[in-house]
Amino acid sequence: MYLKSILIILTFCTVYSNVCKSQNVSGNWYGVGKVQMPGVSSTYLTELIINQKGKSITGLLNYYFKDSLFSNKITGTFNSVTRNLIINQLPIIYYNSANTKNAVDCMMSGNFLLRVARTESLLMGDLLSSGEFKFTCPRIQFKLKKFIEPTDEINELELNQTEQNQTVTNFDTIKLSPKTQQLFNEFDIKKTEVFAKRERIFTKEVEVTNNKIKLEFYDNGAIDNDSISVFVNNKIVIQKSKLDYAPIKLDIKLDESLPYNEISMFAENLGQIPPNTALLVIYDGNKRYDILLTSDFTKNATIKLISKKR
Repeated sequence: MYLKSILIILTFCTVYSNVCKSQNVSGNWYGVGKVQMPGVSSTYLTELIINQKGKSITGLLNYYFKDSLFSNKITGTFNSVTRNLIINQLPIIYYNSANTKNAVDCMMSGNFLLRVARTESLLMGDLLSSGEFKFTCPRIQFKLKKFIEPTDEINELELNQTEQNQTVTNFDTIKLSPKTQQLFNEFDIKKTEVFAKRERIFTKEVEVTNNKIKLEFYDNGAIDNDSISVFVNNKIVIQKSKLDYAPIKLDIKLDESLPYNEISMFAENLGQIPPNTALLVIYDGNKRYDILLTSDFTKNATIKLISKKR
């Protein structure tokens, strides 16, 4: 009887430990905050980056409002038993500001609840005003979804694309198992749907004489964990890859049946110094072109490659 009681207690402790371990908010969370005021449709496109150590959390709250990006360091606590996340007071731009350059800040704190399901994890809650701001700044309601990395099988495969200094060519053949190919196709479809919803901003037109072009992507400035995907003519050719001092390399063969070919940079995150910026170096034979690209959660930086007849 005594041994049975010990086993029950040990089993309970193990289950409890696993449950608490699974209730962790570390990671990148994306979504929209909506101002809770009748007749107001103001929204905050948000990225919440959280690092959890024990009950304490630190990180960044990056958000777009109107035409500007704002970034704030955050601190707070997370209770793994109640799944309650508290974010300490931080400045948030006033929803009714006439412009974002000379705007007023509201001091707000966050109260969120973690909801975990097999298909997705959500942080749902509010930023609430306090003190002298509580009568002028309405609450902002958020629904944030956690970014989930591709399946382990895809991560292990990596398609020779995520390692720096690795050249990727879209006319090489990569052999995949049927299961991996299906998972990869599903992941591509989801990423392409998000890509299509973002506005394409044409940065530059480049005339090229060769039909095979070499591309190199570098982090522009300080290394701040920017990650990108690359699309060629609306098709993904490089999955989520970190920008660094060493280049992400890509060889492409132009589709000469098109009036021009498009190269688009898709922001996977905003890094520690938003927005997501990269230096694109294009090699057209002996010619070199350097182009600065800037992307975010609403825009894809895109260039046009126009074939010049020899």
